[in-house]
Amino acid sequence: MPRFERLLCIPALFAVTCAVTPAIAQQPTITPTAKELNKSFDVDASQWTKRFEHEGRAIYDKRFQILDAMGLKPGMDVADIGAGSGLFSRLIAQRVGPNGTVYAVDIAKNEVDYIVKTAAEDHIPNLKAVLGDPRSPKLAPNSVDAICIIDSYHHFEFPTDMLAEISKALRPNGVLTLIDFKRIDGVSRDYILKMVRAGEGTFTDEFLNAGFELMERRDDMFPENYLLRFKHRAPAAKAASATESRR
Repeated sequence: MPRFERLLCIPALFAVTCAVTPAIAQQPTITPTAKELNKSFDVDASQWTKRFEHEGRAIYDKRFQILDAMGLKPGMDVADIGAGSGLFSRLIAQRVGPNGTVYAVDIAKNEVDYIVKTAAEDHIPNLKAVLGDPRSPKLAPNSVDAICIIDSYHHFEFPTDMLAEISKALRPNGVLTLIDFKRIDGVSRDYILKMVRAGEGTFTDEFLNAGFELMERRDDMFPENYLLRFKHRAPAAKAASATESRR
C-alpha cells in the first residue's frame, strides 16, 4: 500500500480503537484464584478474621509502621477500601480521633456486618462500614482526605472503574496508600503468582493513568510486599499530559 494511503487509514483505525476502548476497560481484570477468594469472603467473617489478624502476617506485624507511613492526623476523614475484617479501619479510627471519620469499605456483606458489630462492641462511633460493589466504593465525592488499599487491590475486578470512583472521593491534595504483593516470575511464591494478576509496574501505571502521581515507593517494610503513596496529579501536570497525548 502506498505511504499516503497507509496514512489515510490511521484516522479510521484510531476511531475504531477509541470506539472499543471503553468496552475493553469494562471487562473484569482478575485471576481465577482471586475470583474464588472474592466469593469466599462473603461466607464466614470469623474465619477470615482469624486469617487476617494474626502474628506472622506481614501487614499485621507491621500494622503500626503502616499507620505511621500513611501520615494520619487527628480530624482526618479516611477510607479503608477492601477493609476485610476492619483491622486497619479500627486502628485508623484511633489515630484520627473523634473529630475524624473512617469509612471501612468492602464488597462482602458479611465483612461489612462484622465491622458494624465490632465497631459497636468496641465503642468506635467514628467508624462507618460501607458496602461497596465491584465498580465503586460508594463514597461521596470529595469525602475523604486519605485512602488506603492494603493487600486488596489485586482483588479488584474492575480496577479502571474503581480508580475513577476513588479519585472522585479523594479531596484535593488527598493521599492514597497502596500495599500489594511483589509479583516476580521465578521469585514470588506460587500462591502469589496465581492470585495477583500483575506486578508493581503495571499497578503503578494503572494509578498514573487514573490521574494519580507517585509520591513515594518503599519495598523495605515487608519481604513480599511493597508500599506506594500517590496523590492527585496537579492540574498543570494533567494539562501537560493531555497536550502531550494529543500530539
